[in-house]
Amino acid sequence: MKLIEEPFLNPDGSVNENCMAELNSEIKHMGKTYERLSGDSEWSIKRWTFKREITGGLAKWAIRQSGYACPDGLEKVVGYLDACLENEVFKSKEMLELSLCEINKHCWDILEDMKEFLAWNECKKGNTPDISFSCRYSKKEHPDDSFIDLDALLHNICLDIRMERRANDAFDKKFEEDHG
Repeated sequence: MKLIEEPFLNPDGSVNENCMAELNSEIKHMGKTYERLSGDSEWSIKRWTFKREITGGLAKWAIRQSGYACPDGLEKVVGYLDACLENEVFKSKEMLELSLCEINKHCWDILEDMKEFLAWNECKKGNTPDISFSCRYSKKEHPDDSFIDLDALLHNICLDIRMERRANDAFDKKFEEDHG
């Protein structure tokens, strides 16, 4: 990603529209996680993965990123992902060696055309912005004015799995040091 040339704020303190347009263009042309991080060994090395790590991550992050307590169709989306992962990827195996990039790509391949999943990326009231910034200090907006960033959602599933893998590696290393 290139450095944004325009200053974020105008001299009067308002947001620079040229900067926002440049930022929006960069974000729109940024590749998917599985493309961007394919050269990163932490994302490309296959590790043992349970299907529920993926489906559980989807449920967790859909709820955390939604303006609602439970986004519409959550059970259907998770169930569909679970069934497709079972039939197309895991094929009755309890666990499988998968890289984080493969997990992200499988999720995209399975969910990219599912209307209930895609609906999460749209504001119910319409007018879904190209870019939306929020933080815990942001004024609470009406849930109908919010949406779930699907790229971030599927990326966050992989981040959770990555953090768990790191924690397991640290535990194994400490155990080996302590107990040979």
